Amino acid sequence: MKRIIGLRKAARPVALATAAVALLTSCSMIHEDLPECATRPETRASVNFIYDYNTQEQDLFAQHVGSVTLYVFDKDGRFLQQSEHTAAEIRTGNLQVPLSLPYGEYRLYASARASEEGYEASLLTPGAKFRKSALAIGDADNAGFLTLDNTNGLVDHQSLPLEDQWISRQMTPLIITEAPMPAEGAPQPPTVVVEATVPMQRITNTLHLTITRGNAADANLPALSASDYEVSVQTRTGRHELDLLGRPTAAATPLTYTPWAYTTTRAAAPSLQADIAMSRLMLEEDAAQHTRLVIRSRLSGEVFEYDLPTLLATSREAYPGKEWTAQEYLDREYDYNLAVEFTETDDGWRYIQVSIPILNWSKRIQNVEL
Repeated sequence: MKRIIGLRKAARPVALATAAVALLTSCSMIHEDLPECATRPETRASVNFIYDYNTQEQDLFAQHVGSVTLYVFDKDGRFLQQSEHTAAEIRTGNLQVPLSLPYGEYRLYASARASEEGYEASLLTPGAKFRKSALAIGDADNAGFLTLDNTNGLVDHQSLPLEDQWISRQMTPLIITEAPMPAEGAPQPPTVVVEATVPMQRITNTLHLTITRGNAADANLPALSASDYEVSVQTRTGRHELDLLGRPTAAATPLTYTPWAYTTTRAAAPSLQADIAMSRLMLEEDAAQHTRLVIRSRLSGEVFEYDLPTLLATSREAYPGKEWTAQEYLDREYDYNLAVEFTETDDGWRYIQVSIPILNWSKRIQNVEL
């Protein structure tokens, strides 16, 4: 029994010595010769943007966009905050936008425009504008967001094209979690950066329509001029109000776009060019609801209509090897050319041919195919 007691007494100094060594080497001890204790690293979010949803399949964000607004919603789609970033930040090549948010799940959206002065400044310039809804804390992310200036459906361009406009192509999730605590004695870990990229989609287009007469030399016809034709692009479904993904809302009304500029040429084949700026072209389930290009001749009074998105979507054939759907092509392209050639008398149009020139490619469609 005495021997057992002796062993227990001998073990106590060893345990105390071990504890003392641990205390002396612990970073929690206040000692000038020891490194500071490592703390939990900060976690922050960094958001950037990309616009490669175009026929070039290149990121043209820095080259095309002048300013961008970022919108942050919570995981349930309720608005939290927004921030605007101008060209001065974008042109530096550092397109990242840091966010200070608590841990949690978020949804990101963005809108952008060509104006380098920002949204408010762009509203002070002439022309029809896309106006953003003022978001309040808690607003849902599926409500109407952009509205295009119009009067009873007619877009008043004021002889100017629409300002180039981009919107989120899809909702971008962002998850910010707490970083793990470093182990005892480990060096201080760096800040954890959670990155997110918001893909952008352009929702403004320009149509360059060229009208020529096959019988332009007919002495009985007046010289070709802008007053000879009424040209318009007319949507059959609502388009004036869009959500955060550029989709028309149920409350949207149909729109009519008219040329913002006319140009006449008096070469061997006189022609009239009408430039029309419009928002996103969409293919509907019912083709009867497709947007129409409408041309009315003041000479004969005849009206001709084209199924515009179906017609323009055929030009994706100019990009062999690309497996774009018709709608995807319409969303990637933003500068369309369309040529209409016809023989016209005071009795009406006898022959019509449509050409869609793009790059070194051109598609011709005869009247019987329309």
